[in-house]
Amino acid sequence: MNDNAGDIEPSKLQNFVEAIAITPKDAERLIHGYRSSFEATYGRPPETLQDKARIAKRIVGRYSKLAAATGAAAALPGVIPGVGTALATVGGGLADLAASLKLQIDMCMCLVEVYQSELSGEDKKHLAFVLALAGSAEQMAANGGKIAVEKTAQKLVLQYLKGPALTTIKQLFKKVAIDFTQKAMAKAVPLGIGVVFSGTTNYVLTTVVGKITIAVLAKKV
Repeated sequence: MNDNAGDIEPSKLQNFVEAIAITPKDAERLIHGYRSSFEATYGRPPETLQDKARIAKRIVGRYSKLAAATGAAAALPGVIPGVGTALATVGGGLADLAASLKLQIDMCMCLVEVYQSELSGEDKKHLAFVLALAGSAEQMAANGGKIAVEKTAQKLVLQYLKGPALTTIKQLFKKVAIDFTQKAMAKAVPLGIGVVFSGTTNYVLTTVVGKITIAVLAKKV
């Protein structure tokens, strides 16, 4: 495989991301720590939407900062577990895009645990993948102002959630790969996305995906 973004294949991208993304159990352990911290601070468990929003904001902030660090390819092995090994196998656009998606999926997996902890592990995984992929895909394909884009993306993500999970996830990986390739080749990428993501771009994109995910999950509770 070459380092050209045009070589990205949706099936390889999906296999790569699924191999390095965290599991629902991993997310459950992480969120347990956030809940314990919240209870120690406020003297009660986080039960209201406002309580959950406080935790969700911290999660989005954490993953946005991690995403910013992936802007430099040299930082990937140390920042994201599993990526060091992956980079030895693939490179260029695939590794860069997959690393960014991995962090967005990890973030969404944690956000699903915050808002939808009663779901089964498989349902949490599918929900997190759809939320992350749909949010990212709509941002890369978007035109227009930031607020309008976020509202439009929320509606589209809700539509994606109505479809069969496995088919939707496969279609979204294809959409993300195509959108990324087209934007990178044309060098006309929203928010500055390029063949190699910049730290600022990763931060902004991950933050927006997090906001969209919170808005969707809050409506579903």
